[in-house]
Amino acid sequence: MTDDSKPEFCLSRRMAMKGAAVGVIATSFVPSDIVDAATGEADLSREVYPELRIGKASALVEGEPLAFAYPLKQQPNLLVKLGTAARRGVGPDRDIVAYSTLCPHMGGSLRGRYRHDVNALGPCPFHFSTFDLTKGGIPVHAQATQNLPQIVLRLDGDDIVAVGVIGLIYGQRNNLEGGDFAEGAQKPIGSGRRLMRG
Repeated sequence: MTDDSKPEFCLSRRMAMKGAAVGVIATSFVPSDIVDAATGEADLSREVYPELRIGKASALVEGEPLAFAYPLKQQPNLLVKLGTAARRGVGPDRDIVAYSTLCPHMGGSLRGRYRHDVNALGPCPFHFSTFDLTKGGIPVHAQATQNLPQIVLRLDGDDIVAVGVIGLIYGQRNNLEGGDFAEGAQKPIGSGRRLMRG
């Protein structure tokens, strides 16, 4: 004897596809353990960046960049006092920042291309990408779609210390692999910087 009062459930192909689509969309919004989805800031708890003293705040001249390598010897960067407050800037005026000088689009060298009149780095010699250093290295012109990797700075008295990197430096799978630490860079004792906030 069969009970006709219970409806039989049948999963159609359309219902299965909708369920799969909802699952894919839902998992794309799950925050990763490296980047905080709410703020977009990097959690460097897995990576212990070395600390490197790169200059004195009192010795910086507005608009004159200082070149240095960090975190590895082959990773060129610049430190500059902008004269205008900047995102993640340090110092009394929050205007001291540091960035990689490798364009994130195709690795073009941005050395010697700082423009103090607009607080920008560029144009890149490959595709003319230009980056606003007051706004976290956001691309403002041409092909690049990623921000310029920013070196996280800390002030120890008058010393400017590099303590991490936000963003992936061009040509790297991991900013700390594939070379030796920059001259003078020291691994901190313990777990290092945890969460970089802007």
